[in-house]
Amino acid sequence: MEQIIESYLDFAKKNPSYLVYSFVYFLLSVALFRWQWWAWFLVAAVYMIAMMITFSQAGEWLMRTFSHVRPLDTAREKNLLRPLFREVYQKAKAANPELGRIDLYIVDNMKVDTFALGNHTIAVSKGAMHTFSEEEMRAVFAHEIAHILYRDTAAALYAYVGNGIFMVLVLAFKVSVSLAQTIDSLRRSADIMDVILGSIISAFLFLMQIAQARSSRKAEKRADEYAVALGYGEDLVEALYLLEKMTLGGEGSIKQKLTATHPRISARIGRLENMLGVQAEEV
Repeated sequence: MEQIIESYLDFAKKNPSYLVYSFVYFLLSVALFRWQWWAWFLVAAVYMIAMMITFSQAGEWLMRTFSHVRPLDTAREKNLLRPLFREVYQKAKAANPELGRIDLYIVDNMKVDTFALGNHTIAVSKGAMHTFSEEEMRAVFAHEIAHILYRDTAAALYAYVGNGIFMVLVLAFKVSVSLAQTIDSLRRSADIMDVILGSIISAFLFLMQIAQARSSRKAEKRADEYAVALGYGEDLVEALYLLEKMTLGGEGSIKQKLTATHPRISARIGRLENMLGVQAEEV
């Protein structure tokens, strides 16, 4: 329990905006039950239990399960990835002694992808393992370690759990509305409440999605900066150039831009090059 509390407090310090989102979710959840006195205690208890799971080993296990990651099994996986990761982790640990344990996992698909999740997990796809050079892989590890250091991955899990709880409470409310609709005298008011509630929830969830996407884009920039600080900036630029070659499609719609969790790759490259003092050749 003490470890869970410490983990939550560290998360709250590094991600204060998510506390605001939680408070809004909490109030709206209580409002679903018309501000009844018992609703405050019920919603608080549900959120407390869910958050305990989020910051526990159980939450970590659930994220690994849902993400279909597995431990490093083969000698080639271990010989290639472990030394690279260990080198970067030791540099990060020297710079930030508060950095906790991180476990390395594999995802069995050929999509070029690496990601951090939960509080102790970094996963590498088979595609990334076979695509990135050793130098690029180190830079990518530095970027992902930053997400765990700054609790960005905990923030994502926190948001998923919050959304899930809210939708369960909405479902409970909708069931009560459906029951009310079976009674003729309550049918009209129940129909009106259902329409109003649906509109409010849709608007609220979209606004929360935009706010959380904005926080995620900031986290990506911060993780890029951390990789530069550890000395992997140039290699990260090369990794991003490689990813840019594999990326197809245009700018996307306004909605896609607002809800994008990552900045545009070319924008990330340009930002890193400015930090590294890389200048374009004069024509």
